[in-house]
Amino acid sequence: MSYDIGIGNCRAIEGDAVVVQLDSVMVNRLAPAAPWRKSGTSTLTLSRKLCSAQRKPAVGEEVYLDRAALSKTAPGKLDLAGDGVQKVVDLRLLLDNLDPLPAPTPAAKGRSSFGRALK
Repeated sequence: MSYDIGIGNCRAIEGDAVVVQLDSVMVNRLAPAAPWRKSGTSTLTLSRKLCSAQRKPAVGEEVYLDRAALSKTAPGKLDLAGDGVQKVVDLRLLLDNLDPLPAPTPAAKGRSSFGRALK
């Protein structure tokens, strides 16, 4: 089973590369040891081939990555401070601790005699 993962807003599309503006949650997944940055300052440049086939990237819209594409070698370039200095990161880190199955539905609560009038 495959599904798409939303990672942030598309800032630019440059040929086969997509530039995504990341929030701090995604930055923390890709660079957990990095000091906290203000959301929106970090960008990620990645191959367009990693993007969802159903939800193609568009400037100003959320970028969705195909989970199956991320399970293989998936490099990206992270600009942590937004200053143009890029570091290669493994985008498979985005899959850590993700459960592909939906959350289970809550179980029906049993009936209790507590609170009922006794006969």
